[in-house]
Amino acid sequence: MANVNITVFEAAVSTPLGDPLQYLTAVIDGANSSALTGSDKKRRTCRMYAESDCWVKWGSSPTATGATDAVALGADNPEYFNIEAGHVVTAITRT
Repeated sequence: MANVNITVFEAAVSTPLGDPLQYLTAVIDGANSSALTGSDKKRRTCRMYAESDCWVKWGSSPTATGATDAVALGADNPEYFNIEAGHVVTAITRT
């Protein structure tokens, strides 16, 4: 199965320095999957790298259902997002 690999940084300025706070993985299996992105309420810069095309969504209790409410991630194309720590990331297959 493919994954979304998530690297969490304190802030955007720490990203090029390579000083991550956490490494997380959300499985893309056609159903919702999740990974926590921290425990406090600060915003974190998260690098998401998808192994296959998928939809991702984050929040306190998200459910990714596709194009109407989630962000498209392309395979092998890392993206950066600012996500509140403590939120959950979900991923589903994009076809």
